[in-house]
Amino acid sequence: MHISSLGPAIRRYRKVAGLTQAELGEKTGFDPKTISRFETGTYTPSVDALFLLSEVLGVKLKAFFADPGDEDEQRAYLFGVIHKASPKELGKLIAAVDQALSKP
Repeated sequence: MHISSLGPAIRRYRKVAGLTQAELGEKTGFDPKTISRFETGTYTPSVDALFLLSEVLGVKLKAFFADPGDEDEQRAYLFGVIHKASPKELGKLIAAVDQALSKP
């Protein structure tokens, strides 16, 4: 994985956790602008910041460095989305999966 993939990984797991940048900032002590800069790659988080982000987001540190094209990582990501979905969101996810799988 390239370091340029770190920001999108932080964003992806923040969204899976259902947090805004402001909420993640509040939980980690970072300014929301700093969270934004981590996610865009303007700033590279320190190792300590990555440990804190992984703890707050409930992911293993290695999740930030996993290849998003890796099938196991894709399955783990989808499982996280499904696990944290509200009942209404879950219904939408099921409908989207049904629709995607029914296409030739």
